[in-house]
Amino acid sequence: MNKTLLRILVHAKEVNKWIATKHLVEISLHRSILLHLEDQGMLLVQRHKQKGILIKLTLKGYQQYKNVSEE
Repeated sequence: MNKTLLRILVHAKEVNKWIATKHLVEISLHRSILLHLEDQGMLLVQRHKQKGILIKLTLKGYQQYKNVSEE
């Protein structure tokens, strides 16, 4: 996964915010990767009428990726 995306997701988890995928256009998001992370219990995906698809790391995902984003 892209390190920039990891940094964004880790920071969002630290401040308890969801990220709208429409704001991540420049970062290549592959639906298969997001679905795989959701299946592993590392990512929450929420569908919102106005904001579109929102993503957020779970505690399991945060614990795994917080060290990677600090590099």
